[in-house]
Amino acid sequence: MATSGANGPGSATASASASNPRKFSEKIALQKQRQAEETAAFEEVMMDIGSTRDKL
Repeated sequence: MATSGANGPGSATASASASNPRKFSEKIALQKQRQAEETAAFEEVMMDIGSTRDKL
């Protein structure tokens, strides 16, 4: 699972300027993509928990 704080505004990396989008629309798109990935991972875990509970 990805940690949202690792790539936050306070983190500095060597390749920050190369991977950092210049436009706000690009930043928003990346945030939406990251949120969708995290939501999908969360939902997958919740489905696994639900199927485990059904078996008990």
